[in-house]
Amino acid sequence: MFNSKRYATLYQQKMDKSTPHMASSRLVKKEKKDLQRQTWRYLLLGIVLLLVFIFIIVPNLIRLFFAFIDKDTQLVETDTVPPQVPVLASTPVEATFSATLNLTGFAEADSMVVFLLNSVKSAEVKAAADGTFSHELALEDGANELAIFGIDGAGNESLKTRSYQIVRDSEAPILEIEEPKDGSVIELSKNRTTTIKGKTEPEARLLINDRLVFADKEGNFSTNYYLAEGKNQLKFIVTDKATNQTERVIEVEFRL
Repeated sequence: MFNSKRYATLYQQKMDKSTPHMASSRLVKKEKKDLQRQTWRYLLLGIVLLLVFIFIIVPNLIRLFFAFIDKDTQLVETDTVPPQVPVLASTPVEATFSATLNLTGFAEADSMVVFLLNSVKSAEVKAAADGTFSHELALEDGANELAIFGIDGAGNESLKTRSYQIVRDSEAPILEIEEPKDGSVIELSKNRTTTIKGKTEPEARLLINDRLVFADKEGNFSTNYYLAEGKNQLKFIVTDKATNQTERVIEVEFRL
């Protein structure tokens, strides 16, 4: 016969045995959640402390370090950049009769402009606050090779400019008139247009009664001239590259 009282007693005993296990499981889950929350809090706190250390503490430590060094050590900035290459306002003439040559140009403000003549230091002038400079260069007789460079306040030197070739020539050019001869008489209409030729300095400029003629690289010149009837005065003015001049006048008579 079924004994309900005995069955109830057995069921209660079984429940009593399982209850501690269920209670323990809930406790473990709660402790695990608490541990996770605590871990996230510590992690967040660690990140905050790391950011504070990187962006606040470290920069201040660096500033304090250099402030301490600056008490005993003065930092000096070193200029190692070369100044700009001086620039002449105009290209020097290739030849001149003058003993001096006036040069102007631009360089780094307050720098020294050094002039080299035939690879030897000729002069040194200081550029103004706006960079302008001027100098009257003394030339040697004959060929002169000019170059310029700059030196700034720190002693840095610029590159040199290109070399300029300048000839100082104070002698008047030669002038030899081969045809026609001074005082000659030319007759017949077929000879009315006569040939004028001669020799002077190479590539010199020649004016014959205001007619422009150029000598070639050997100094030879030649041109035709139409003579008027009677006496013809021919005036020659030759100018060389250094602007030295030689003048000469001859007379030629033409008869029909």
